[in-house]
Amino acid sequence: MKKLAIAALMTTFALTGCATNNLANEKVMVVEGQPMKVKVVPISSFKVEIAPRKAICEVVNSAGDKVESECIQYRQAHQKNFNALNGSIQGFTYEPNYRYMLDVRQEAVADEASGVVRPVWILNDVISKVSEPTIVQ
Repeated sequence: MKKLAIAALMTTFALTGCATNNLANEKVMVVEGQPMKVKVVPISSFKVEIAPRKAICEVVNSAGDKVESECIQYRQAHQKNFNALNGSIQGFTYEPNYRYMLDVRQEAVADEASGVVRPVWILNDVISKVSEPTIVQ
């Protein structure tokens, strides 16, 4: 039985390697202020907190140029600082001045043209939505 389980696991790894052959499935993210390479993998459920205000960030436009934009800020429960999300969460509509707790899933989507696997976040559930006071300047 143990040998069967090991064989099934090895087959899964081999098939996964064939499915993503020649694709870069790593992404550089900033973790606690340090850039780190992380592997893009499907995750069925994880919780993120969404900040009540967006941050200025750099995104790549359709022409391939870096431009400034406003990005949603998120963090996971174990993180101290917020990170800018360069993209969106499918099925989620952001409203400023609300702090959200979301249950999301991540899918790894292969872009054959660029040879990159990129993460796509999809909303599972809005756990909470709390109004934050607005800052008048």
